[in-house]
Amino acid sequence: MPRKNKPTGTIRVVNLQGYTIPEIKEDYRNDWVTYGEDNNYFGGLIDNYLSSPTNSCCINGIVDMIYGRGLNATDSEEKPEMYARFKMILKDEEVKKIVNDYKLLGQGAIQVVYNKSKTRITSLTHFPMETLRAEKADEGKIRAYYYHPKWNEYKPSDSPKRIPTFGNGKANELRELFVIKPYRPGFYYYAPVDYQGCLQYCSLEEEVSNYHINNILNGLQPSLLINFNNGVPDEEAQQLIESKIQDKFGGTSNSGKFILAFNEDPDRQADIEPIHLPDAHAQYQFLADEAREKIMLGHRVVSPILLGIKDNTGFGNNAEELRTASVLMDNIVIRPFQEKIIECLKTILMFNEIDLNLYFVTLQPIEFTQLDNIETKIKREEETGEKLSAMDRVKSLFKKKEDGESTVRND
Repeated sequence: MPRKNKPTGTIRVVNLQGYTIPEIKEDYRNDWVTYGEDNNYFGGLIDNYLSSPTNSCCINGIVDMIYGRGLNATDSEEKPEMYARFKMILKDEEVKKIVNDYKLLGQGAIQVVYNKSKTRITSLTHFPMETLRAEKADEGKIRAYYYHPKWNEYKPSDSPKRIPTFGNGKANELRELFVIKPYRPGFYYYAPVDYQGCLQYCSLEEEVSNYHINNILNGLQPSLLINFNNGVPDEEAQQLIESKIQDKFGGTSNSGKFILAFNEDPDRQADIEPIHLPDAHAQYQFLADEAREKIMLGHRVVSPILLGIKDNTGFGNNAEELRTASVLMDNIVIRPFQEKIIECLKTILMFNEIDLNLYFVTLQPIEFTQLDNIETKIKREEETGEKLSAMDRVKSLFKKKEDGESTVRND
């Protein structure tokens, strides 16, 4: 993430060229592997989510698309007892949380809870990924994660809880973790988020908004350079003068006030010089637009309108272009997330001998789905989310409509 220099007065500087990948460090004093500066990289991702409106909009929209209307199975009617057991151990709200972590943090954690004899899984629940740090690998495998509620506040006197990974717990360890993590070259313990390349623009968007807020809150308009020409006071006196000026003239309620100064010697009078930023509004508007565009590019948003963002460029608003954008977004962005989550869930569910053809029910309208080259009814259900009988009714309606239009044209 961009490194923010320590504040000087009320000025914060974002060094976009100082952007670095998160540091992953093995410390001989600890059994876990740290992630990022102050071991708080996940916290930084959450901060970027909360402070950048475009970033949060992209993440929320893509999470909604991944989850859709929840998990279902094409063979649920053929295997009703198995499907019922699946729904008993994994609730819809837990799936939505796992999906959210997987997109926002680049990985998501599932807590696997067993019965007392450890012969059956009784529940699968979401576990907050930001509270976990990987244990140092043993023979090339991560056999556990360590839990701490706030890693950035960790003290040497704390004792993070060790939780084994799926299949690596002892007979009396009835809780294990399965971390869904995509492959990323060069990263073993943690996977960078798929929008890693636009994180600096998330910080830029935050700083642009801070600039506008400060313009409103700061009654010194335009920005002023105040020179006192009677010597340099000590540090304490400087802070006192700064505080008095800020209290008297800062804030929206003080905008429009003037400064009245009395001087005995014109050579020692205070100089008050406005600092003019030529075309400042245009410059910041350019930065805001640039940040917005790069953030959407980082999230691979095919068309902003799919996420409810007004679109001034790219795809238009007609139905065919929206359909094309929706199909592209579904194929290149959404499905890879869905497939990875389902693959991991199937691995866990096999412990309970649950073997279902799972899929996420899409949010796409039926007319936006690709049905032209689908040969099996099962694939149709996966594409549309509609059970076969309902799908057959929809197809019949469309066929009647097409036949009617054909008759009218022939007449």
